[in-house]
Amino acid sequence: MSGLFSKAIKAMRGNTLSYRLLAYILLCSTALAFLITLLQLAWDYRKDVDLIESSITQIEASFLQPIAASLWNLDEEQVKVQLEGIMNLPNMQFVMVKEILGHSEVPLLSQGAERPHYDISREFSLTYQGEVVGKLFVAASLDQVYHRLMEKSVLILVSQTIKTLVVSFCILLIIYYMVVRHINRIVHFAEHFELDRLGDPLELEGRPLPRPKPDEFDSLAAALNQMRTRLSDEFSARQQALEQLQQERDFSATLINSSNVLICCLEPDLSIASINPAAILLTGYVQHEILGQRWDDIFVNRQQRDQLAASLQEHRPHEEIEVPMLDQQGHELVLLWSFAPFYEGPDLKYLIGFGYDITQIKQVEHEIIQLNEQLEAKVDERTRSLSESNSQLTRAYDELKRTQQTLVESEKMASLGSLVAGVAHEINTPIGISVTASSYLQERVLDFKQHIEAKQLSRSYLNDFVSNLDESMSLLQGNLRRASELIASFKQVAVDQSSEAHYSFNVAENLHQVVVSLGHRLRKAQCEVDIHCDPELVIHSYPGSFAQIYSNLILNSVNHAFENWDRQKRITITVQVKDGELEIDYRDNGRGISPKILPRLFEPFVTSKRGQGGSGLGTHIIYNLVVQLLRGRISCHSEPDQGAQFLIRLPLEPLSV
Repeated sequence: MSGLFSKAIKAMRGNTLSYRLLAYILLCSTALAFLITLLQLAWDYRKDVDLIESSITQIEASFLQPIAASLWNLDEEQVKVQLEGIMNLPNMQFVMVKEILGHSEVPLLSQGAERPHYDISREFSLTYQGEVVGKLFVAASLDQVYHRLMEKSVLILVSQTIKTLVVSFCILLIIYYMVVRHINRIVHFAEHFELDRLGDPLELEGRPLPRPKPDEFDSLAAALNQMRTRLSDEFSARQQALEQLQQERDFSATLINSSNVLICCLEPDLSIASINPAAILLTGYVQHEILGQRWDDIFVNRQQRDQLAASLQEHRPHEEIEVPMLDQQGHELVLLWSFAPFYEGPDLKYLIGFGYDITQIKQVEHEIIQLNEQLEAKVDERTRSLSESNSQLTRAYDELKRTQQTLVESEKMASLGSLVAGVAHEINTPIGISVTASSYLQERVLDFKQHIEAKQLSRSYLNDFVSNLDESMSLLQGNLRRASELIASFKQVAVDQSSEAHYSFNVAENLHQVVVSLGHRLRKAQCEVDIHCDPELVIHSYPGSFAQIYSNLILNSVNHAFENWDRQKRITITVQVKDGELEIDYRDNGRGISPKILPRLFEPFVTSKRGQGGSGLGTHIIYNLVVQLLRGRISCHSEPDQGAQFLIRLPLEPLSV
């Protein structure tokens, strides 16, 4: 134990960490002891004060009534005895009884030392049979409390100081044993760490490895040993890398010297620093004659020398520069040069040039050019014949486009003709009823005139005449109003279909107008139409295009889906705003679309009634209106005998076209 203590003292002398740890421990222990002492003294002070307060409360409970009775009976001896009893209580300093005479208080008896002020004092009224006969003043001193607290604080501080010193030195010994000696060992290992002694591991004193429960120092020692192992491996790898680098240098030198490519290492001023044997062999010079000369003086003809030298002075990479040159025999050679700058830090060290002799390649290229010139004449001749063929195809294509446009216009006119037929049929009924009613009225008026001339008017006849007149007028007005509404609806649909007006309109009213205009065809086909659309939905678009789309879809269902269809015939049209777009969901429950036609449904001239009056342009017109004019999307889904669904998505306000 003494040896460990002496080692700890020596470690403290040469280690500021130990001094700091001891100072921190002493400082914290002293502060803690002082705080505990203060808390203990405050607790004792509070207990003593509470004891004095309890004594005063006891006086109020035990002495007030007897003293009041003695004072009422004017028994001063008894009052004096009672005051002595109060003074015998702990820490009591002064007590006095005052007698009330009239409106004044007269001191009667007192015990103890009277002072100007007291630590704790209270005054009680002496009441006998409901009448205040005097007052009792009681005062207590805290001098004894302060004296006891002072003695106790000295005792606590001395004991805490001794305990702190003992504990601090014990902690210092523990810190030395657990921490400082291992730190010293690690410092000694780091100070004597050498690259040629990487095989010696770090071993802490009294800690053989591996330990069953390693702590932080074991982890630190293991980490340092791992670092030592990595350094050893890195040093070995560096040695191998140096050897490999030397091998690669030798290999590179062999490649450069044996390569057929011209390799020149140039100084920043384009003077030749080194050159490989292939370049020397090509030029015909001796190596010492080339070194130090400018590269452009040897490998560039006079016409390109200045321009190429200025370009290379920019010190940037150059690739595939064709440079003609003359060898010593006066033969013209063509070299393809590439240059790469080599920097040493921020400064340019060398400009390395790689040259390829492409003289033979250029000769072959020249021969190929001559062959190409011979082939161009043949190509021109064939091009003229192809141009004539293309002109014929262009004229045929233009003719086909005009034919298609004519058919599209015919389809629109046919749609308008269907609208006119619907107008005629829808208006025929209310107009016929109106004509019949007006004829009946005319007959009744003639009959009325005859009765007037014959002077055969009676009340019953007049009542009957007025009743028939009122009924006929109601029938006539109702049918004329119906005809007026139909004409207005047909007129609006006709105007919308024949124009490309762009304005705000009610979607539900636009759809209902189309259904009304096709009412004759729908009733003839015994087809029902269900419409689901918000009656308040208003958008800014092309109402005529919407009417054309609805009309073509409904007529397609009537002409194709429901032809010779003996089941229920129903068309459902749902219009709603979804995800910021207008969605039109059109469905019918007819025979569906053939799988052969469905993939090409929106192409022009695709129809299942070829030769039976079908033009194949109905869905093509719908597609053009949706995609080109309204900037939307359309898709079709259908299964045989399961009906067809057309799903159209349109922006709420299409782009101007």
